[in-house]
Amino acid sequence: AEAIPGVIIQLMAISSSVKDVAMMSWLSLAVSAFTTGYTSATISYDFDTSPQKRQSLPHFYGFVPAKASKRATVFVSMIFVSAEMLLIRSMTIVLLASIGRTWVFAYVGILLQHQ
Repeated sequence: AEAIPGVIIQLMAISSSVKDVAMMSWLSLAVSAFTTGYTSATISYDFDTSPQKRQSLPHFYGFVPAKASKRATVFVSMIFVSAEMLLIRSMTIVLLASIGRTWVFAYVGILLQHQ
């Protein structure tokens, strides 16, 4: 949970920098995003591969295939998609914040309303 606001803060600092952004700043941003992506993917993977969950809700759980190589592909894909979604939503918040705080509250309110 700490990486999510960290990504927003890092993106805000990078986007508002008037100087060249150091490589370590980009690396820190990537580590934060992929840490959150890994955590999200692990939770989804563990829930989906749980025998109890698959038995109780077979139509919902079961997107992770049984073959090991395909499982690894799905897991890595989930990490990248989760990190990408975090970066997209965080950058949206940063861009809206540059326009005005009201836009950020409206965006977050709409996101929370649709979940």
